[in-house]
Amino acid sequence: MIAREDRSQIIEIAGLFHVSKVLLFGSSADPEKEGRDMDPAVEGVHPSEFFTFYRDLFFSLSKPVDLVDPGDDTKFTDIVRGKGVPVYG
Repeated sequence: MIAREDRSQIIEIAGLFHVSKVLLFGSSADPEKEGRDMDPAVEGVHPSEFFTFYRDLFFSLSKPVDLVDPGDDTKFTDIVRGKGVPVYG
């Protein structure tokens, strides 16, 4: 799972960008594992602000970030939506 400080940073940044939801998936969402990176999926960030949001997460969190926009309906995004752990929204 992610550190409390990282969770707080995600919540703060998500609020600044008025996103609708942030889900954590992958090893960082598993409370039994210490992930090497964080895999958040963000819904509702304006496309023109996606990379600015990504930058802010990248430089604010304690581990590397692989940000995903689950906007497309694919098997992968279905898994993210179904198994992702809500962090914001």
